[in-house]
Amino acid sequence: MRKFTSNATRDTNSGKISYYGFTHPLVEHSFGNYMLRHQTQADGKKREANNWWGGWSTDISIDSLTRHIKDLECLHAGLLVYKVRLEDGEETVVLPYTYKEIYKEPLPDNWTLTNKEEALNAIKFNCNSYLLNLLKEQYDKTK
Repeated sequence: MRKFTSNATRDTNSGKISYYGFTHPLVEHSFGNYMLRHQTQADGKKREANNWWGGWSTDISIDSLTRHIKDLECLHAGLLVYKVRLEDGEETVVLPYTYKEIYKEPLPDNWTLTNKEEALNAIKFNCNSYLLNLLKEQYDKTK
């Protein structure tokens, strides 16, 4: 038992999940901003923040996770990673120089330079979605 100067008493923290200690506000803020930016879909409509809770196949999560790990590997190696928004999806372009150095013109509107923070948050999101699917499968087996 813990007793405070106010005479209040509480059980010990032993064995309790320390959510505050296991997460960091700066990391969670970065992830929240990442998720907010990705709420807008390709058609311009906003999806609900928790719409991913419905899940999708783990194949989709692992495919996306692998792409973002490759993005991070390229960035870590000093390369530049651009996401190019096309009418029917997105492609990734990896270049050793900036777009302007190669093409001598500003970045087109449908090109976005990505960074390590973006790649890591995408990896975190895909890990979360994969894990949620796994936990739901385990829960469904206990019913």
